[in-house]
Amino acid sequence: MAVDAIEQLEVKINRLIEQHERAKREKELVEKKLQQKESEWHHLKGQIRQYERERLELREKLDKIIGQFSTLDVSE
Repeated sequence: MAVDAIEQLEVKINRLIEQHERAKREKELVEKKLQQKESEWHHLKGQIRQYERERLELREKLDKIIGQFSTLDVSE
């Protein structure tokens, strides 16, 4: 009877070890995905800053062009 209890305990321990290893692998995968998403986020944040700079440059150029039109004398 004591041998059965020890064998059952051994089975439970082995099952817990397997569950722990599985959870550990899943955690590593999730951490890797998180790092990839953070990297993507930083890249996209950089793109947004670049687009904002380009937008500002275009706005300044358009304002300059519009300003040139407003100085033209178009009266006939």
